[in-house]
Formats: sequence, C-alpha cells, structure tokens
Amino acid sequence: MKMNKKLLYFKTYISTQMLTLCHFSTHYFLYPATMNKTLHYYFETQQLSITLQTKKAKQALNIRKFLPLYINKETILFPLNTKRSAIQYYINAMAITGLKSLQHGTVIYFENNTYIEVTIPYTFVYKKWQESISLSHHSL
Repeated sequence: MKMNKKLLYFKTYISTQMLTLCHFSTHYFLYPATMNKTLHYYFETQQLSITLQTKKAKQALNIRKFLPLYINKETILFPLNTKRSAIQYYINAMAITGLKSLQHGTVIYFENNTYIEVTIPYTFVYKKWQESISLSHHSL
C-alpha cells in the first residue's frame, strides 16, 4: 500500500533562528527560512508564481485579505494570521477533515489523526476553509 504524503500546514517555529515547521501527513521538518521564503520556495518547487496565484485568487474570490493560495487540486493554503504576525500559520484546506470549536480557539483535524490547536476563532477558520474550497471550483 502506497502512503500518500500530503502537506498539512506550515507554521512559524519559535526559536533563536528563523525557522518554519513544514508538517506533512507522514512526517515534518524544520525549514531554515522565514514563512515568506518558505512559501516562495514551495511554490517554485510546484513551478508556480505566488504573485500570480495571489492575483488569480483576488479576482476569483473578490477579497483582499487572508487570501487562499491555490497550488493544485490537493493543496490550497490559507493563512490564519497577518503577514506581520510573529506566529503565522498556512493551512492546507484540502487536508482538513474537521474543525472543533474551543473556548479560546479552534482545533483543526487532518488525516492520520493529526491535529493542530490554534488561538483563532472557529468562525474565522471555518470561513477561510470554505473560501479555499470554493477556490478549488474555479479554474485556476
């Protein structure tokens, strides 16, 4: 049986260096760069331009902030924080299997019994998840 390695999320890793946690369904690793550089690198490995994908998402969804970024049919990343935030998350909407509301945040469930707890309101996470799914129905 072949194990499918799917990107689940990127998260800024708190340390003395600038690191980004890249969590996949089968493993994770720390990439020695900022979130922005990590995203640019990931888009380059997929032979895409983050600038062009941002422009397409703005046109398709008619929104300006917290834009989901389409990579392929299995990977659509959406941010949970502003770009200036110390801790940033980019979640793969297509890997989410469920959400759970907490008193002070949200639990996001992924495949392989993986989850992440964030201090972002459930309604915001749910809205961004739905926008990302709707982006998958546009032809980008």
